[in-house]
Amino acid sequence: MIRKIVCMLIVILGVVAGVHAQPDDTIYGLVSVDRADVRIGPDFAYDSIGQLPLDASVVVLGRVGYFYYRWDSMEWLQIRFGDRIGWIYARLLRTSVPFNAIPLQGEMLLPRDRNGRVPEEFDLSSDVCSQWTGSFGQSGNSIAKDAPLSVTYPGLTGANVYSVLVISPTGFRTSFDSETTTATIEFEYLPAEAGTYTWQAAPYWSNEVPRYTWQQVCLLQTGGTFEKPAS
Repeated sequence: MIRKIVCMLIVILGVVAGVHAQPDDTIYGLVSVDRADVRIGPDFAYDSIGQLPLDASVVVLGRVGYFYYRWDSMEWLQIRFGDRIGWIYARLLRTSVPFNAIPLQGEMLLPRDRNGRVPEEFDLSSDVCSQWTGSFGQSGNSIAKDAPLSVTYPGLTGANVYSVLVISPTGFRTSFDSETTTATIEFEYLPAEAGTYTWQAAPYWSNEVPRYTWQQVCLLQTGGTFEKPAS
């Protein structure tokens, strides 16, 4: 119990002090239980690909989630597992740097339906976000009132809605949603300021209409930029 409390205090103090792992630093982890499951992806819904014994040492590559004051099943660590990459629930590993100082990866917890199950449309044979690959594109590098900008992004098996986030030069954000792998960025909904705008896209899943019920599947990826004149 004392060791557990000390570990938690180290994590919290590291966050407060702003401790961050450097890109070239190797992060190590020590397994704190016997037969700790290593999974395909960062979620208990993924199959186990093996187990690690108590006090086994691993190299940590990244994380999903944030630790605040308790573990709540949303914190995962990506590790080297033999010649593979795997995921382990963060509570099962003591790391050489605080959890929140470990670099974030582009994965999130899987969406759940009202029964707490992952929708059957998702392919859990591999890490879902590793399946979200492909090209991003757009119809041009400028936008005008009478010629909305069309952007494209990869599709993801299981996702049924996508959101494109457009960021203005001063950081103002506008969302454009679509049920396909193409979205339209409309001039009239953007700020009046001119300059270089950046757009990003992310896949979501939902079985309800209200937007606040949508569950994001993977982190935003940058698709491109375009120049917008003042309006």
